[in-house]
Amino acid sequence: MPRMEMPRRPLFGLVALAALPLLGCGRQPQVAVEQAYAGPRLPQPSRIVVYDFSVMPEDVQLDQGVRGRIQQSLSAVDLDAQRMDAAHAAASALSEALVQALRTSPDLVVERAPRGVLPRTGRNLLVDGRLLAVDEGNRTQRVLLGFGRGQSRMEAEADLLWQDIGQAPRVVERLAGSTDSGRAPGMAAGLGVGAAARRVAASAAVGGGAHAAIEGSRADDLDEARRIGTALGQRIRRFAAQQGWITRIE
Repeated sequence: MPRMEMPRRPLFGLVALAALPLLGCGRQPQVAVEQAYAGPRLPQPSRIVVYDFSVMPEDVQLDQGVRGRIQQSLSAVDLDAQRMDAAHAAASALSEALVQALRTSPDLVVERAPRGVLPRTGRNLLVDGRLLAVDEGNRTQRVLLGFGRGQSRMEAEADLLWQDIGQAPRVVERLAGSTDSGRAPGMAAGLGVGAAARRVAASAAVGGGAHAAIEGSRADDLDEARRIGTALGQRIRRFAAQQGWITRIE
């Protein structure tokens, strides 16, 4: 009896799925203390207020990949508005991740607030931050080539301000955070440059859905913002531990 052959499954879906986890993993955020607090221990604050991070559209570089440029050219809004949307999305994702990181310590009362609104009562620690750079890089190159090509990056800084009763806020510590998309291999590492390029070109010809499956979306860039927010939140928790507000953490 002749042996029945199992139907061969398309390689495209398997390769795309195999590549995506690698491409979505950026390096761990780097957080530096640019100005360290060296005064006496501060009393437990009534609350920690995290302001929405500020960002300027001119500090945003939109995706320069194939899909990114197509979306930008077909959008009903101009590039400045698209950059503003990307800026606000990244700032919001970062701020929310920072809040959630702080709330892992139940002894800390954490609030998120619009910029410029000062608490009326109590002693407060204010977190006032800025996104300095949002560069979406070239997602097509990241997917196709990898190893740092088309790399995206994000940079932010945050001031910790102490507001004592009846006094104006003063900066007690300044932090800086950065991250990028890393140097994971792209599809070409498994398929060869020519074959991988044909896959990307074919998906672009088929339609946005197939191409999105390869290149991902702005959610990848928001992940970088969340990673920075989480890392900054963890560093602020260490500051809280140094002041004796919470149990010391690693």
